[in-house]
Amino acid sequence: MSAFTALQKIDSSRGPGPASTYSSSHVLLALLTIGRAGVIGRHALAKEAGLGEGAVRTVIKWLKERAYITVEPNGCQLTAKGKHAYAELKRAMPKILELQRTTLTVGSEQVAILIKKKSDRVRSGIEQRDSAIKAGAAGATTYVIKGSKFQVPGSSADAEKDFPSGVWTKLRSGLQPEEGDVVIVCGSDDKHSSLIGAISAALTFLT
Repeated sequence: MSAFTALQKIDSSRGPGPASTYSSSHVLLALLTIGRAGVIGRHALAKEAGLGEGAVRTVIKWLKERAYITVEPNGCQLTAKGKHAYAELKRAMPKILELQRTTLTVGSEQVAILIKKKSDRVRSGIEQRDSAIKAGAAGATTYVIKGSKFQVPGSSADAEKDFPSGVWTKLRSGLQPEEGDVVIVCGSDDKHSSLIGAISAALTFLT
């Protein structure tokens, strides 16, 4: 079972009742944060993932019970299984770039995420936008890389030409997208909502 399939089960397995304070996107972000840090304590992980103390304890429990992490006195760290999942996630979503307000989407705090070789999965970008909004973001725009151009399906064959901005240079240098890749720019008025929204949008391709 891939890491993405396992993560998808977090949301699909929930029964009726009050909405949870965490989702598969939060668990994915927690796994990425632990992998990047090497070892990280619960409080630092909660801050990085934008989770409350109760939610981060539940996320840690979920990851520990499924042998993705161990919890030691000095913090959480990945197991061999967790490292394998982390490597899989990084291959699929190798780069995340924080942006200040741009004209590419709504919100003062924006995040761009690179998804490798999934341009053939993009229809109109509405599915990604809706997923981001459901996760708490204000909006998201999906770009596919074709012919070395940022394209918006059904709207623009060359977004850099149609919507001139200095942010394109930042996206190219920060994400280094290649032919067939997808870039999602997600926005909100706080960083965590934008990040979780971007990851939620990315998961529409990966599960």
